[in-house]
Amino acid sequence: MLADSLPLVILSNAADEQIHGNVDKLGAPFHSVFTAEQAQAYKPRLQAFEGMLDQLGCGPQDILHVSSSLRYDLIPAHDLRVENEVYVNRGYEQSTPYYGYHEVSDLAGLPPLLGL
Repeated sequence: MLADSLPLVILSNAADEQIHGNVDKLGAPFHSVFTAEQAQAYKPRLQAFEGMLDQLGCGPQDILHVSSSLRYDLIPAHDLRVENEVYVNRGYEQSTPYYGYHEVSDLAGLPPLLGL
């Protein structure tokens, strides 16, 4: 399980009252869960990402950002200079290699990409 090797964090556009049910359905232990309600900003606004980094006490160079949304996640993370990004391409958005992310077709491709 990926959570055995890395602390997993969620940054969601969900409300506080909604997120816990969503997290429970994922069935993985999460280190932290952050919502748009807490940040008082919805992604793709950078305020949501900056608030998460502040609360985690780290910088953009310290995280691996994984998402299936280029517009709402990977592009703003790129703008914040997150160096390690993975795009889970589920076929909803066209790949945009300019942003320098690694690409997998589903989360099963993540551990081999990380050497786990």
